Amino acid sequence: MYQKRQARRAGPRRRAGEVETMKYSLSGILVLIVLTGFGGFGSTARARTMAASPDSVLALIGTVQSDTLFVERDKVIAAALVRNEMLAASSAMSDAAAADAFGAWRSFTPQIQLSSFFLRSDDALSSFGFKLQNRGITPMDFNPELLNNPGETNNFVSRLQLLQPIFNGGMGIYGKQAANAASRAAALNHRRATETVAFHAVQAWEGLALAHSYAQVMEIAVASAAGHVQQARSLVAAEMATEADLLQAQVYLSGLQQQLIEVHNMEAVAGENIKLLTATVTPLTLAAAAPGADDEMPLAPDTDAVLQRSDLLASQEQATAAYKMVGVAQGAILPHINLSIQRDFYDHDNLFGSNAKSWSLGVYATMGFGMGHWGEIKKARAQSRAAGHMVEFETRQAQVEATAAWLAAEAAWEKVTVARGAVGAAREGLRIVTNQYGEGLASMVNLLDTQAAATMAEGNLVQALHDYRVGLANLEYTGALTAAENPGNEEGNDTGS
Repeated sequence: MYQKRQARRAGPRRRAGEVETMKYSLSGILVLIVLTGFGGFGSTARARTMAASPDSVLALIGTVQSDTLFVERDKVIAAALVRNEMLAASSAMSDAAAADAFGAWRSFTPQIQLSSFFLRSDDALSSFGFKLQNRGITPMDFNPELLNNPGETNNFVSRLQLLQPIFNGGMGIYGKQAANAASRAAALNHRRATETVAFHAVQAWEGLALAHSYAQVMEIAVASAAGHVQQARSLVAAEMATEADLLQAQVYLSGLQQQLIEVHNMEAVAGENIKLLTATVTPLTLAAAAPGADDEMPLAPDTDAVLQRSDLLASQEQATAAYKMVGVAQGAILPHINLSIQRDFYDHDNLFGSNAKSWSLGVYATMGFGMGHWGEIKKARAQSRAAGHMVEFETRQAQVEATAAWLAAEAAWEKVTVARGAVGAAREGLRIVTNQYGEGLASMVNLLDTQAAATMAEGNLVQALHDYRVGLANLEYTGALTAAENPGNEEGNDTGS
């Protein structure tokens, strides 16, 4: 018979090669889920020891059904923005920069100092001065013997002093402007960190959805392969197929079952990434909630949106701060004028006594210049030029990233269209060859080849849909689209199965 001849020609070695090829494909998907499912934040997030998460925490990312937590994409993003530790650290750094900007007012506002000190001396001039400060001079104190040998004398001085900068060569105004720019840069960097966490949350959820969808594909393939084994067993019993057909079907089924185990492991890893990203501790298994339908590719990128990216605006503010620091360095060599008002309290015996009081008002000017000052000026100018060059490069780099993201998303959308057509053809082909094998018109080799092609087509569609959804999020992240223009922000996507 035709199928017996074909079985003898092919043998089981071809089946093993096809299973190994599909195994390598699954290994690539595992790497994709681990690397893109969480990005750089997974390696730097702080380890936390928490008790079992309360229901209110689990509700932040999804809905519990039996022993499974079905997480929703929008909720995962929202929870990550609230609970992610690295984002909280970024917020604290922004607050620190704002505090620096507030502290820069010190160059314009008065400073009040309270000091107290004790002096004890047998120096003739100091002893006479101590008595004079305490308003304790008598005619006897002018005795030459007493003047020359006053003995040891104590003096307590308490001082309240107000210092008011009048002119500091522009260091104050330039320093304040630099601190303000640095504070704005820190706030923009925090905004970019927020956008990064949101993008990684999309990657994490889509990684979980990818693993879940691929698991469904493999479960269907395993069920179909099990049917082939049963069919081959029946045909062998009826002496309509060889024992080799049954062995090939069993080997193929074993390969698919191993791949299914790997896919379930991928799904578990993707769930752990979401737990880490959202700082959620739960023993429940995570699964992606069912998404809705995909929208079509947007018509064109938004070139203006790229220039408004938070990281680019932060770089511009950092360049502004570096430019203002040139003024700070130059101001160090100009005259500095300050006003001082102080009130002193003197006593021979008590730390906070006040046998006598005095006040002083002074205006003093200082000016200094050296090689160190000139080096600081040259350094500030060089740093300002470097910051400007960085802005220029990062702007061009952002435009390239946006273009690359657009091309990748466009290619992914085209792959979705092609993959959907391939799935339809593969399903019909499998139906035809399955019937032919039952009628003795096709070999087990042909049947398993067709089954492998159908499984691969289903997997390709799942992967293409994943790439397109992540690609839409990447368009927004790179600035090629605004959030309002991104169709991926609307409810859900089609699994394609």
